[in-house]
Amino acid sequence: MRYPDAQLRANHRPADLIPPGIRPGEVVVIQAPPRSYAGPILLTITLAVGASVVIVVLAIAFQIAAAAAAAAVPTVGGAGISLKLARKR
Repeated sequence: MRYPDAQLRANHRPADLIPPGIRPGEVVVIQAPPRSYAGPILLTITLAVGASVVIVVLAIAFQIAAAAAAAAVPTVGGAGISLKLARKR
């Protein structure tokens, strides 16, 4: 029911919610709608995706910083450093 007086027009008045001494014709019972879980679910998905994006960005930034440091070491001290990825055999 969309309007408060819709319950009066439809005669929907639960007897257990009406206090004694009150005329049932003057009572409008308003019940809360059921809880929507769409907000908490979307928030959880957003946080999970955001955290994974942050981890990927940090991993890429660390990789770039390590490659830049390895490229800069020979120009500073004359030593050579090479980064090698592990290979599966």
